[in-house]
Amino acid sequence: MNELAEDREKCAARSERNAQSGREAAADPTLSDTIRKQAATAAMFAERHAQEYREEAEALREGRIPGEDW
Repeated sequence: MNELAEDREKCAARSERNAQSGREAAADPTLSDTIRKQAATAAMFAERHAQEYREEAEALREGRIPGEDW
């Protein structure tokens, strides 16, 4: 399960990088309003995914199956 937890941490890091990229694009005044709004939305989803990956990694380290709680 530790291998899976490590994988989820890598996924979280990737999602965080994607979120940062989205935030940067959302703040770029050279881009259109539409692109900036889309980038902000993409950043929000990437942040959520990163959090979910971290929660899954924590569950795996504790020996639980992610999502098993519900």
